[in-house]
Amino acid sequence: MTLSVDIGGTFTDFVFIDEGIKHFKVRSTPFKPEKAFAEGIQQIDYGSDDVFHGTTVATNAILEGKGVKTAFITNKGFEDILFIGRQDRPKLYDLHVSKPKPPIEKDNCFGISGRIDHKGDEMESIDIEEVEFIAKKLSEKDLCAAVCLLHSYQNTSHEKEVGKVLEKVGVPYTLSHKVSKEFREYERGMTTLLDAYLSPIVKEYFSSITNLLGQEPYIMKSSGGLEKALSVNPIDTFYSGPAGGVAGGLHISKITEKENLVTFDMGGTSADMATIIDGEMDWKDTGEIEKFPVQSRMADIVTVGAGGGSIARCDEGGVLRVGPQSAGADPGPVCYGKGGDKPTITDTLLAMGYIDPNYFLGGEMELDKKSAVASLKRLADQLGMGFEETLLGIFKVANSKMARTMKTITVERGLDPTEFSILAFGGAGPLHAAYLGMELDISHVMIPPLPGVFSALGIATGDIVQDYHKTMFCPLSQREKIKEEIIEMKTDLPEGEVKVFLGLRYKGQGYHINIEYGDNLIERFHKKHDERFGYSIRDADIEVVRIHIEVRRSREIDEISAKSSEKRSSKSGDCLFPEGMFETEVLFRDSISPDTKKEGPVIIEDKNSTILIPPDWEFGVDEQSIIHMEGIR
Repeated sequence: MTLSVDIGGTFTDFVFIDEGIKHFKVRSTPFKPEKAFAEGIQQIDYGSDDVFHGTTVATNAILEGKGVKTAFITNKGFEDILFIGRQDRPKLYDLHVSKPKPPIEKDNCFGISGRIDHKGDEMESIDIEEVEFIAKKLSEKDLCAAVCLLHSYQNTSHEKEVGKVLEKVGVPYTLSHKVSKEFREYERGMTTLLDAYLSPIVKEYFSSITNLLGQEPYIMKSSGGLEKALSVNPIDTFYSGPAGGVAGGLHISKITEKENLVTFDMGGTSADMATIIDGEMDWKDTGEIEKFPVQSRMADIVTVGAGGGSIARCDEGGVLRVGPQSAGADPGPVCYGKGGDKPTITDTLLAMGYIDPNYFLGGEMELDKKSAVASLKRLADQLGMGFEETLLGIFKVANSKMARTMKTITVERGLDPTEFSILAFGGAGPLHAAYLGMELDISHVMIPPLPGVFSALGIATGDIVQDYHKTMFCPLSQREKIKEEIIEMKTDLPEGEVKVFLGLRYKGQGYHINIEYGDNLIERFHKKHDERFGYSIRDADIEVVRIHIEVRRSREIDEISAKSSEKRSSKSGDCLFPEGMFETEVLFRDSISPDTKKEGPVIIEDKNSTILIPPDWEFGVDEQSIIHMEGIR
């Protein structure tokens, strides 16, 4: 008996596995996410062996600036490091560019005596009385503390001394070497600050759902691995929900033997995309949240502001725009009848005939098509366009926007899209996937079982994963030294399958690539560098900058195909496509047998999603209930 819960921007998804799979959605409650969690629990006869959860608590706290007040303690002379940041200029010619302001006041940044050098040797000892004075000030101001001292990844002694003083005074704190034993002081400092800023909120939430459930759930981390709630670092949960979809994609990759996938998750507020390459999830060791760097392993997910709730509008120049503004969960699209008056992608799909207003969420929610059409006609008048032209314009703009994002994780990284399949899920992903495939010359699209709640289902397919990493500067030629360091890091690791990765770069570079430790290491690095950056330097010296160890404990996964006793007859209706208006057969997914094979245009209705097979495409169903769509022209 398994329960998996994924909190999204519009809906909270529940998947309950017990001699079959039950699934449903409740409206998300962003102001108090545990409320939606509790509401869903009340709808089932709950008594679960395992609970898995994808959460947006840390992400929302950052986006909304609702973390706790935090102080930053570092070495004297480095108090402004979080405000200075890097010299990166994302817009090179923008004369008015400004850096994002970190969630801390400058008055709460403190520099202390003491210094560790880059080799880990002590140059100056800490002044404990100075630290005690600062600790008392933090206690009086009711602040948490983020402690990040220079080169503490090499020698943790000074940070530990500061931690003892803070603990004695009763100030909650985060030490940088506990969340990231990596070099680059700005990135490590910001990671430490965000962890301290979020810890009380995230830990309170995890405690509340643990009490609600009567057991400690597993949390999906940004890396696509699972860990017990009360052991997870907040910074490891920024992409918790989206990572569940990628973890599910990895499972689909294994059972279909399709090793190269682009996962495409389109929900209510955004679309998330990632790649699975040669049967492995693509990941990175430093990500970004609200333009702030985070030294944490995470699936390499790219997000674009295009979801079912994305608003279509006429800008100041009279041009059609779609997103990134979203109607969200409240009031939602116009057709939800909750007070929204701005047309969205969902309203457009409804007006084009793709969505049955009487079968939304399996018939649990009736859509107001009349109001949706009226709002779209108002937009058409503002644009000076015909009604059908406006509908197709919104559809094409949204598809083009998502296709450009899909190109950034394939073409721009040296990957040939034609060697990939798209795995589409989310409430809206299967409606757009074929047209994204056309833009990238991808001819194969898969739709998994339960696409509308697939991220929740994917969370339940994850493995228990723990990551250990540290900085190590060393020429790759010093193999024995590297081997000794790896052996030392492997001491006292938990049980599981162990993989070791080395962060490699050409000597003098400022970036690195993580390559699995093993045979042909040099050649694999050259090849990966050539794929990613378009060149390799075969005669250059290679150096190691980090070691990363993954410990994975695989879980037994039940069959994830979902059957239903509900049987409905097929029907047909007129639908508007970019290719023209077509009479389109409408099938119900639970009525399709594995031997079915049909050409489009066809619409397949699922309880929480709708699948669109356009003209010049065909589909079939395999034994795992996965729909395979193929372009035939």
